[in-house]
Amino acid sequence: MKQLLFIGLLSFFTFQIAFSQGFIYADNSVEHQTKVTEWRKQKDEDYKVKEKTMLTEELMKDFEALKYYDIDYSYRISGTLKRFNDGRTFSINTTGGDVHEYLIYAQVTFKLNGKSLALDVYQGQGAAKSGKKKGALFIPFTDLTSGDATYGGGRYLVLDVPENDILILDFNMAYNPYCLYNPDHSCPIPPRENDLKVRVEAGELMYP
Repeated sequence: MKQLLFIGLLSFFTFQIAFSQGFIYADNSVEHQTKVTEWRKQKDEDYKVKEKTMLTEELMKDFEALKYYDIDYSYRISGTLKRFNDGRTFSINTTGGDVHEYLIYAQVTFKLNGKSLALDVYQGQGAAKSGKKKGALFIPFTDLTSGDATYGGGRYLVLDVPENDILILDFNMAYNPYCLYNPDHSCPIPPRENDLKVRVEAGELMYP
């Protein structure tokens, strides 16, 4: 059943973009606050619609809104990309027992809470072949809030391909894998390479 419901790489990214686009274009903290707030409200409204929601029918009955950390502009971080142009791939396990192969697009290095950190950035092979830029990069990660304030299975960021070597990581847009809301979804499991040894107190919280 889980295999039948697994979205697949191309449609998986389509759902990510529809519900969880990982980047907000904003020139300042006020504009960022407004746009993230609007985005969260729209996502909550989408989750109330049967054709759009990731929730089970049972969760939909009493659903009002997802849970989030307060928006914090300091978690919108500029990172430096080291791109890999050699076609290297990485096999990511899923909660449904499948294994899917992603391109390792780059590694992004950045500082958070006084620590130097790095995350591997993945790209679906279909997106790479098509030259797609919007919502084409995928970062699954865990941090010291995982299993505590946030989902133990980690969270995701979906990002646009940048024109230069600077990648903006907006952890306010970090969202939960859909299998948290419905076990019929099969979700990529963040690799240990993307386990951050800091608390990322931004983005979606554990639900319900």
